[in-house]
Amino acid sequence: MEEKSQAPVILLVEPDVLVLKPLAEYLRQCGYDVLEAKTREEAIGIVKERPGIINILLSDVHTPGTLDGYGLANWIRANRPSVDIVLAGTPVAAANEAAGLCEEGPQRSKPYDHALLLDRIKKTIAAREHKSL
Repeated sequence: MEEKSQAPVILLVEPDVLVLKPLAEYLRQCGYDVLEAKTREEAIGIVKERPGIINILLSDVHTPGTLDGYGLANWIRANRPSVDIVLAGTPVAAANEAAGLCEEGPQRSKPYDHALLLDRIKKTIAAREHKSL
């Protein structure tokens, strides 16, 4: 019996529900499993509850709260290094601050272009699979 390939799981962290819901739905229509979190703290709770399940963290870098996107990315790097990180940000300062978290700094700006974001996710997954060969 052939085993069915499991869809990659994306943890989408976005406080703005008007951004979160359409983007999550778009990614689901593209074949990904999407877990949604509105805060960084909620995202950490999801990661702790489901160790080994999440493949990609997709988060905005600038959000209100006690932990911004950089703090979450640092926590992921320290606690779940197998999770790839895709950050969305805008200014050059964000790229400099994020340089150590993901090789290319923030790759997407808001508002998200869903097709471009999907392309970045596919490239991230392909790079991970290539490294494991």
